[in-house]
Amino acid sequence: MESSYGIKNIAGKLNKFNASPYFGLMLLAAASVFIFTGAEVLGVYILSFIGAVTLLLDKDLLPALESILVICCFAIRCKNSASEFFSLWYLGIPIAVIFFAQFFIQKRKLRLYSFTPGMIAVSIALILGGSGIIYWKSYFSPTSLFYMASLGFGMVILVSYIGPNLRYEDGEKFALRFCRMHTTAILTITVSLLKEYITRFDEFSSKFSALPFQWRNNAATILMMCMPFAFYLASKRYSRILIGILAYIAILFTGSRGGLLFGTVEFAACLLLLLILDKKHRKAGIITMAVFAVSAAVTGRFLYDLASYAVARLFDPDQNSIRLSLIQRGIEDFKANPVFGRGLGYMGNRDIHQSAKHTLCWYHCSPVQVIASAGITGVMAYTYLNIQRIRCFINNISFFSVILFSSFVSLEMMSLVNPGLFAPYPYLMFASVYFAVTESYTAENRETLNNMIKGK
Repeated sequence: MESSYGIKNIAGKLNKFNASPYFGLMLLAAASVFIFTGAEVLGVYILSFIGAVTLLLDKDLLPALESILVICCFAIRCKNSASEFFSLWYLGIPIAVIFFAQFFIQKRKLRLYSFTPGMIAVSIALILGGSGIIYWKSYFSPTSLFYMASLGFGMVILVSYIGPNLRYEDGEKFALRFCRMHTTAILTITVSLLKEYITRFDEFSSKFSALPFQWRNNAATILMMCMPFAFYLASKRYSRILIGILAYIAILFTGSRGGLLFGTVEFAACLLLLLILDKKHRKAGIITMAVFAVSAAVTGRFLYDLASYAVARLFDPDQNSIRLSLIQRGIEDFKANPVFGRGLGYMGNRDIHQSAKHTLCWYHCSPVQVIASAGITGVMAYTYLNIQRIRCFINNISFFSVILFSSFVSLEMMSLVNPGLFAPYPYLMFASVYFAVTESYTAENRETLNNMIKGK
């Protein structure tokens, strides 16, 4: 009995730590060590183990979600590291054991949401994609089956599992924890960028332009996904707006064309939203915008040089030729099978863009991806899903839901020029969780938003 009480007492203390800001700081510190020592692969295993242990200790899935998000922030640096991951395969055994054990130890809830029918419609459309035209070996390839499952019914199950197992009863405390999780990700990406620029400082100092590196688009996408949450925290403590500003500056340092274009739009929109919706900090917001404008004017030459790499690529026809060719090919693929498209497993466009092994042959534009991969069936399914998402947002509107929806919109914007929401992890998973949270979180509502606008 005493040993049982002792175990429960330890678990209680660990859960309290996992729910505190110190858990995020621990993940950030560990990630920083892995990044600067070049041990990202080992870091993926270690933080996965920590995340799995949190699943075992508590019904609350938020610490595990935070672990996943931080892992993504440095795992994007691990392209072509498959052999290193496989060499450490044995480290995955305890993670798998603990993950499956938690289903027997913790009683999890499952829930369907108002937008679940839309997700099911999309799942069916993806399964039907390519019907009548795709080669059977392509349809049943491991890559095709993985993406059909993870973008479809697998995501339905995952969101039905994650959504109801978050601690909404904590009220505003939950919203603060959820937002802090995303600001931890902003800081982790910033550390990754620091490592890149410190180790290549001579190259950077020679022209003061953003450095080219493979994971720039993923870094920019994660920063855009997380940026709005800093503005929610700013409504509680205005100094937190500095994290939102940091996110935008970090986007400039990624050198991502999509990040430069859509990140600028998002940053301006977040500032404007805070100005309109948060009367209490409206004066501080106006001062912030004025200081930012003056700072941009003073450092204009440096900002121009920094953005020149992305700007040059944005307007260079040769740099855009691949995406433009993929759009044209996508239209042709739609015409080849208008009802069901070519299917996710179709790899006939690798002559234009050689995607990484075990990934889709993406069109790098979500509307084109839908019509080319799933045809009219896909268009109808995704339209239905997005209508349900918008209804979910409108029916549960609050300042927190505005932030969640803003993050989703930022992912949709980046999906116009990158795989975006057709990458199941982390982008589609987090976007889907945002709507589950929107529907479940009741500590704020339309009335609290109106009071906020009035400054009450």
